[in-house]
Amino acid sequence: MKSTLKGPVFKENRLIKTYTQDFKNDTYKEVTETINQNGITGISKEIQLNGIHLELRDVSIEKEYTIDVTHDFPLFKLHFEIEGSNHYKPSNSLSKELYIENGHYNLFYFPQVNGQLIFKTKRRKTLEIKFTEAYIKRIIGKDFKKSLVDFGEKLSKKQPFVLWENSQPISLELQDFITQISNCKYTGNIKKAYLEAKIMEMLIVLLASTNDKKTLNEPTKEDKQKIALIESYIRKNLDKNITITELSTIAGLNTSKLKQDFKSIYCSTIFKYITDLKMQKAKSLIQDKKLPIAQASFEVGYKNPQHFTVAFKKKFGVLPKDISKSKIIF
Repeated sequence: MKSTLKGPVFKENRLIKTYTQDFKNDTYKEVTETINQNGITGISKEIQLNGIHLELRDVSIEKEYTIDVTHDFPLFKLHFEIEGSNHYKPSNSLSKELYIENGHYNLFYFPQVNGQLIFKTKRRKTLEIKFTEAYIKRIIGKDFKKSLVDFGEKLSKKQPFVLWENSQPISLELQDFITQISNCKYTGNIKKAYLEAKIMEMLIVLLASTNDKKTLNEPTKEDKQKIALIESYIRKNLDKNITITELSTIAGLNTSKLKQDFKSIYCSTIFKYITDLKMQKAKSLIQDKKLPIAQASFEVGYKNPQHFTVAFKKKFGVLPKDISKSKIIF
């Protein structure tokens, strides 16, 4: 299995990547590369698991660039653009044009990849998970095409399949998966087993969703941009008491429309979304930055420590003091 990438960002304008058949690998393999080439600087990490190939990338980009890409194998991929964007334009009918914008993701199958990748952002932070039909058979069963109706039909006919016509925002549930995968503290085969379990769980959830995609009452592109603005505002103001009325004014939407569109896009109520983000930040402040619990509580907008403790216990199942004194890894 081989991928060929051509463009001015590579030495000699070309990069060829080779993989084992069906990404099979009995031992854990990880390669980290420091990039400093033609205006692109940062870190790229590739991880080979059994049946799965991961790429984690965090790079800064001086100017936009394009890459010609071909694979000599069918591409099954779950792609997260945590920061930045990715635009693929095919040169044949066996794949589809695909744009994944900042903070969005998509899952897709292309029988053949031959096209151009276009990158226009100043920074890209991504997680890309490649797998094969053999891997799907292994985790779901040989008759997976019957279980995954729409996806299975496209695969049987060797037609391209994209889970979302318009790439979707990365939900809190998926953000948790990304954090657990990216920040895994284990090493060697223990890390291999941990990552394989997390990725399998995430892929099963997403593959199952191919049977029940909801397209009714989908927000317009303009409304999606408004909701994305709101989500960004929430992240930047976790130390404040954010109200629906305040968000409604910022978005220029009435409160009912705001709540409906937000839940449609992020699969969560606004209140739960804000609370979950506050708890995730607080956990990081306590566990990683070793802040006192009272200070972490204040940093995420809780004036009453008891209210903070109740919310934290409800989210994680343990008290804040339990993780501050232990090595629990969520």
